[in-house]
Amino acid sequence: MGPKVTRPRWRLPSLGLAVLLAAVAAFGQDNGASTLEEGIRLFRAGRLGEARRIFEAAHERQPADTEAAFYLGRLAFERENFETAIAWFAQAADGEGCPAEAHLWLGRAYGYHAQRSSLLRKPQLARKVHAHLEQSVACDPDHVAARWDLMEYYAKAPIFLGGSRKKAGEQAEVIARLDPAEGRKAQQFLAEMDG
Repeated sequence: MGPKVTRPRWRLPSLGLAVLLAAVAAFGQDNGASTLEEGIRLFRAGRLGEARRIFEAAHERQPADTEAAFYLGRLAFERENFETAIAWFAQAADGEGCPAEAHLWLGRAYGYHAQRSSLLRKPQLARKVHAHLEQSVACDPDHVAARWDLMEYYAKAPIFLGGSRKKAGEQAEVIARLDPAEGRKAQQFLAEMDG
């Protein structure tokens, strides 16, 4: 008989090992989604630097992830870097389905970029604002914020860029049906615009 071999006490039973390996595998598969959720939580809490690192890492892992692109656009917008925001929002808007929120923010970014642009570029950028706000409403007809922005565009833009007091009034009516309190504000806004 040879020397007695002792098994180490730290060894997991086979069932415990299987459970541990399954938990590690599940964590690895869900890590991207939970990380993105953490980034969104940090963004909403105003911890933008931390959120940016998470979204950049998520985008690096999955370049086609439109949610990470959308929030990178929001971060660029917060820094008033509207050209960068446009690039991120455009990527988010090209995703699957009809992303109303991405089109809304893309329209907003074009609008702010237009304010800082030369007179020659303003009409071209204004048309993009108009197109993306209309697309946002087409994607989600019940999106009150998108209707508000479109109403403001119609009320403020010149006729040759799609401005129309009648269309602004139509948007205000839809807003009132969707949210009566917002509808009253919309009607007040238009009354003030009319002087």
